[in-house]
Amino acid sequence: MRSLILAAMAVFALPFGAAQSEDVDKTDTLWQSCPKGVLFKELESGIVVTVIRQGSGKAAFTADKKLLQPATAAELVTKEGDHGFISGPMPSYMFAVGPDTVKNFNWRPAETYPDAFYTVRDDEGVEPLLNFVDVGCAP
Repeated sequence: MRSLILAAMAVFALPFGAAQSEDVDKTDTLWQSCPKGVLFKELESGIVVTVIRQGSGKAAFTADKKLLQPATAAELVTKEGDHGFISGPMPSYMFAVGPDTVKNFNWRPAETYPDAFYTVRDDEGVEPLLNFVDVGCAP
């Protein structure tokens, strides 16, 4: 039985390892830095915002404001010049936040990625309000 398990591991390990290696190589080439920001389009309304920088740090997402969790963030600008921030534990779970929430984050220039998205939720985190998808670097 043990030899059967080892044989199965050997058969599955090579293709999986090779595919995994190729995926890692592809990921490195898919990210692209965008000096003027990344355009994100809201799926329902069609509104386009520019993410000018992205960051990471720690923030509170529960009633216990002392409970800090790893977080991601984006700084947004609309074509009308409105400015704001979204932050959350992951891109699919973001909230509109004030600048104080993200003031100690580590920031980097915005980067585009073909499958990147942000889902902004209501204050309770239950209802998705806005779904933004990456449409590429700003011109």
